Amino acid sequence: MQRVWVVVLSVWAMLAIVAVLAWTHRPVPAALPQAASQTLVVAGPHGKRQLVVVQAPSAAATHATTSTSGVVR
Repeated sequence: MQRVWVVVLSVWAMLAIVAVLAWTHRPVPAALPQAASQTLVVAGPHGKRQLVVVQAPSAAATHATTSTSGVVR
């Protein structure tokens, strides 16, 4: 019977540790939505039509960043 109580207590201890770790973990920030580009039909000289792709300013200015350590609070 002693082994049963040891197993029960160890399972509760493991669940408590997992709960504390999950509670203290900071959530990962959600990614920003990508700005959609627009396609416009522009009438050029002599009535010639052209397709022009216009990107949103935030989409045109994106750049990759890397982080090797956590965010400083």
